Amino acid sequence: MTRYFFHIRRNGETVLDEEGGEFASLDDARISAVNAVRELVAAKIKRGLMILNDHMEVRDEADALQLVISFHEVIEGQLKR
Repeated sequence: MTRYFFHIRRNGETVLDEEGGEFASLDDARISAVNAVRELVAAKIKRGLMILNDHMEVRDEADALQLVISFHEVIEGQLKR
């Protein structure tokens, strides 16, 4: 199991995921990250806010960037579930 961290990049600032989560594979982490983005987007839309320019960085325990997930792409359904 590898620990991955889901950091949010928004307007040049980063909101760090201090805890991360353990996943059997990078693909499992990607699926979880996409689901997390969907939840974040839904919560913002319910409050009348938009966050289309935000993205999530998936990093491993060594802080190496593994994936970048655009909130906009998730909204448009371009990422596989």
